[in-house]
Amino acid sequence: MKKSKKRAKSLGPLIVSFLIAMGLIPVLIVLLLNLRIMTTMIGSRISIEEKNSTERIADRLDGIQTGVENILQTIVTQPEVLNPVTNFTEQENLRRVLALVKEADVNIEDIYYVPQGKTLISSVRMDDAESKFLTRPWYKAATGAPGKMVWSEPLADRNTGRIVMTLSMTVEKSGKQVGVIGVDVNFAEIGRIIEKTKVGNTGRMVLTTKDGLVLGSGIEKEIGTSLAKAPYFQKMTGDQGHVKTNTGQSYYAKTKTGLVTFAGVQKQELNNERNSFIKSAAIVVVGWGIIGSLIALMLSKVIIQAARVLVNSFKRASEGDLTAKITNIRMTASDQQKAERHPWMKKIFGTGEIKENGTEVDQIANAYNDMLTGFAGLVQGIQEESINIADMSISLAEISKQTSSATEEVSDTITGIAQATSSQAVDAERTVTEMNQLGEVIEVIHQSAVDMNSDAKKATEINMRNSELMFHVHESWEIEREKLGTLVTNMSSMNADIQDINKIIQVITNISSQTNLLALNASIEAARAGEAGKGFAVVAEEVRKLAEQSSASTKDIEGIIEEIQLKSSGMVGQVTDSYEGGEKQTRAINDAIDSANKVSDKFEQLIQEIQAVDMLSQEVKKQKDGVMFSVENISASTQENSAGTEEVSANAEEILATMEEFSTNISELEKIAELLRFQANAFKTK
Repeated sequence: MKKSKKRAKSLGPLIVSFLIAMGLIPVLIVLLLNLRIMTTMIGSRISIEEKNSTERIADRLDGIQTGVENILQTIVTQPEVLNPVTNFTEQENLRRVLALVKEADVNIEDIYYVPQGKTLISSVRMDDAESKFLTRPWYKAATGAPGKMVWSEPLADRNTGRIVMTLSMTVEKSGKQVGVIGVDVNFAEIGRIIEKTKVGNTGRMVLTTKDGLVLGSGIEKEIGTSLAKAPYFQKMTGDQGHVKTNTGQSYYAKTKTGLVTFAGVQKQELNNERNSFIKSAAIVVVGWGIIGSLIALMLSKVIIQAARVLVNSFKRASEGDLTAKITNIRMTASDQQKAERHPWMKKIFGTGEIKENGTEVDQIANAYNDMLTGFAGLVQGIQEESINIADMSISLAEISKQTSSATEEVSDTITGIAQATSSQAVDAERTVTEMNQLGEVIEVIHQSAVDMNSDAKKATEINMRNSELMFHVHESWEIEREKLGTLVTNMSSMNADIQDINKIIQVITNISSQTNLLALNASIEAARAGEAGKGFAVVAEEVRKLAEQSSASTKDIEGIIEEIQLKSSGMVGQVTDSYEGGEKQTRAINDAIDSANKVSDKFEQLIQEIQAVDMLSQEVKKQKDGVMFSVENISASTQENSAGTEEVSANAEEILATMEEFSTNISELEKIAELLRFQANAFKTK
């Protein structure tokens, strides 16, 4: 009974598995990387959408609130508001102004004004008596902070039921409070924007107060509820940022009045897109696996056939037959016949004949054939040269001694070089440290130049504002000087008029004296007339008394006029002095304006010089970076040289030890040469 031959193992299954794995692994790696990149990109996109949506709503809210504040600031300067409301016409005029302002802004729910001690006047004709609004938060807040704008907490409007915030402030005229005005701001427009805004495919936005009351949401039923106990609401620590939620991640931003906007997506946002990608990836993997398996089977068959040809040739060569060259990689004639019947197989796999410039298999066969040819020549050479090996071994022994001596000298030299290189490496590292310190100093200089530039610009702006103020003061003072000039002229004219009055008084005095003389003459004539002139004497006496009284009154008036003249002259002198002092003040103001302009010019020059210093510091920084790079390269090269010299020194010592072993083994070379010649003769080379 014959012993059964053990079947040899085949690389076919391993090759097929390897080729399939090599085809699928890169695909899987690429798909996994794409999945990761897609996940990262989706997360980044969602974060950006959340941030942009939230900040857009927050900016819109701030814009609305700023606009309402500007409107309120304009309203309180209107005469209809500042003047007292005393009748129905004035009340309706005020209501018309409030209604006109309300209609101009869709975000305003109502505007109402409370004159001091009067009934509330509403733009929508919802007036209230004093007893109804005195306890309202907006009224109390405004009266508690006179002259300041105050935002109330969001509350439901008593007329419409919508959530509103009220901006209120006191109205003052000549430092006295004349009323309180309030503006109700609704969030209908913002609510519509929030309701329509979509973050990703599943996300939404929410607008809340600082206490968590929902004012607007993509889900209508959430409006009016509270999020104060929600974990993500309690995790807010700043004015804006991301917070973790039960369904994912949300972004929030706060307005200047404390309102909070949220934007977030559901976890399924990412899961849906990931699942879709995984399904597509699975189809690609399965399809590519099938194609790869077919390709692997065909390639493994070709490889196995070539391997069998090579194994057969190697086996013959191992038995000493150096003529076993490969001319065709097809094992059987049937394989060649299949290739003839199917031209496409011939185009893909070839005919099997070994070509000079063929595939890798052809190159292996050619290399194997060349190896056999060369090995045959080598064997022949070994046979011929084995005789000379003994003679050469003697020469090698002498050479090994000389080499050992030279190696010792090289080792000593390399040790010295290694020590010098180590010292250079230390110096290079010290230079790197000092250059880093220099870089820090340059950075401080650069930052100082930037700060100086900023401060100089601010100082220039302040000086420009001072120049403008001085110019306004100059204009105002010129107007006052003109008024003083006019006053001097008027006072001089008045003084002249007083002089004219004095002349009139002199005339009256003369008339009084003459009247007195006439009365005296009349008395004398009455005395001469006797009894008949008594009545005339009485009249003359009365006329004389009137003349004396007129004279006395005229003297009093003259005294008063003299006193007025003295005061008028003093006032004219004072006003004239003020006018002349005004001219000096004008010259001083002009000098101050010129000085301010010169200071501005100097600041401009200073800014230009600071900018030049900044540019120079940046250039020094660039040069420092270049020097730093070069020094680091020198340091690295020095360290590499040091390590290399140490390694060469170690190699030299190892070579020295090797040469000693080489000398010991040369004696065995002669014996090996004889044995080699005997074995070489066993090969078949022809």
